[in-house]
Amino acid sequence: MKHYLFMPFYGGEFFEAMAGHSESVGMAYLRALWHYWGHTGCTGLPNDDEYLRRVCGCERAEWARTKGIIFDNRYHFRLEDGLWQQVRGYPEWAKTR
Repeated sequence: MKHYLFMPFYGGEFFEAMAGHSESVGMAYLRALWHYWGHTGCTGLPNDDEYLRRVCGCERAEWARTKGIIFDNRYHFRLEDGLWQQVRGYPEWAKTR
């Protein structure tokens, strides 16, 4: 099986992290996670607003708020050496390989 066809999903943690946020924010986070996993091998998402907005499937009017939730430097994605990293992403990705 190709490593990018399977991504472990910790539903309880995902829904807890997204509790209180709109469905569109949850979907944007899921899209970012999937792109991070499948297209970059968890090596990082570029720190490029337009690229991230398109990956997340966000309307421009919602982007500033959504970005502030998903790319928060704390719980979801963190900026490290110019790339956005998800804390559990790479260790989980490496296990599936």
